[in-house]
Amino acid sequence: MRVTTGMIYDTGVAQMQRQSAQLLDTQQQVSTGRRILRPSDDPVASARALEVSQSKSVNALYTSNQGYAGDALKLVDSKLMAATDIVTYVRTRAVEAGNGTYSNQEHAAIGVDVAQQFDALLGIANSQDSAGDYVFGGYRSNSLPFSGSLAAGVQYQGDQGARTLQISASRELPITTSGDDIFNAIHAAPGSGFALSSAANTGSALVSGLSLAGSYNGHAYAVNVASGPAYSVVDATTGATVPVTSSTSGTSTTLSFGGVTLSLDGAPAAGDSFNVSTVASAFDVLGNFVTSLKSGNASAIAFGNRQAIASMDATQDNISRVQSGVGSRMVEVETQQNIGSDLDLQYNQALSRLEDVDYAEAVSNLTQQKTFLEAAQQSFLKVSNLSLFNYL
Repeated sequence: MRVTTGMIYDTGVAQMQRQSAQLLDTQQQVSTGRRILRPSDDPVASARALEVSQSKSVNALYTSNQGYAGDALKLVDSKLMAATDIVTYVRTRAVEAGNGTYSNQEHAAIGVDVAQQFDALLGIANSQDSAGDYVFGGYRSNSLPFSGSLAAGVQYQGDQGARTLQISASRELPITTSGDDIFNAIHAAPGSGFALSSAANTGSALVSGLSLAGSYNGHAYAVNVASGPAYSVVDATTGATVPVTSSTSGTSTTLSFGGVTLSLDGAPAAGDSFNVSTVASAFDVLGNFVTSLKSGNASAIAFGNRQAIASMDATQDNISRVQSGVGSRMVEVETQQNIGSDLDLQYNQALSRLEDVDYAEAVSNLTQQKTFLEAAQQSFLKVSNLSLFNYL
């Protein structure tokens, strides 16, 4: 084989460049702490590291959602605790108002206090989170869930949905509860019901008594007043008109229909309406309670007291049931956070095994490659000085 000067130079330069490249790679490994600088360094480990990194990123997203879920549930829990305080206070005032020695002025004063608690409870029902979303509006988180007032009545504008967050690959956790389920679905005790007058009534008639016979089918009934007064009753469940009989004694009227005996005290006006059902809204019950307290009508106040106490007990049961679910979900979030923390540690350990450099080996290689490069440079220097002209 013919060895030329050009070949000697080309081969020497190529060897030094290869040694320099190896030395540079090792220097980068030492400086970055990473064994794999490019996928070609270890294709199998690079592919596995990419999978682990993606899993770690997904776990980080779940961890973030778990934090959001925990904060949302804590907010719901705090609002429910505030609602519990109000309900307990109103019940205490209702028991106090049952004192037979209280005057009309004292009853009216309690009515003013309960009206303030009504507004406070309505404010809690319309609570918003830090993002401005309504907590108890269901999926309709951008709309005011409860609209109205004590005088006009309160209507629920939300829906029955519960917003969720994905806190793990297999779990979507509800982080809110429908306000309709908390404040509007107040169930009466077995064998009893609620009798409420409409907030829009203009007459002075108030509910003063309610009894349910064994023939009562549990349906909701709407009692409508026409001029005369004349009464008609509609089964709100079926839409059918129900036969009704009425008897009047002084200012009191007793209506009987569908196993229901409803007593009214006062003069109703045409267009007034009353409702009988086993499920009611806490706001409607409070509104009727305030109206009875301010009316000075002893029989209406007595009935309003009993109904308010029963409804506040039922409301408390509702809130406690929802709070129990919120507490369970908070425990679940905490458990998922612990699992996520363990997974993150495992992913970091896996990435370390795949990507991290062995410093002892890398430093040893760096010293060795430096020696090889210096030897290549020195040998090239010696070889490049070989020439016949040096011997002439």
